[in-house]
Amino acid sequence: MTEKLIWDVTVRAEGGPQLTGSGVLEVDAYDKLSVVVPAGGDLEVNLGPGAAGLIACLVILPDEPSADLSYDVGSQTIGLDEPQVLLGGAVDLTGNPASLTFANAGTADANLQILIGRDATP
Repeated sequence: MTEKLIWDVTVRAEGGPQLTGSGVLEVDAYDKLSVVVPAGGDLEVNLGPGAAGLIACLVILPDEPSADLSYDVGSQTIGLDEPQVLLGGAVDLTGNPASLTFANAGTADANLQILIGRDATP
């Protein structure tokens, strides 16, 4: 059975133009995770069962975005100073991994909400 993830996005410049979009992304399965990245530490998060390369939706929403939060993608570190929404081919920017390791250089634990939509039948 196909699951449907409904997305909406609006970005507007104050006093200027705006871009809006919405759609439905069909996936075989989804997971919503709530994790805590310890202060001054790392946390590896499995993004679901199965092999890498199956993710079609990856949303990472820190409760409090911070320059102290990040995760590694290959040889590049991606900051979590803002929420991240990756849909479709944009997930490939992360290498479409089976897991991500988050780092917290701050002095307080960091709460992350993660939504993953994936293909269960490659």
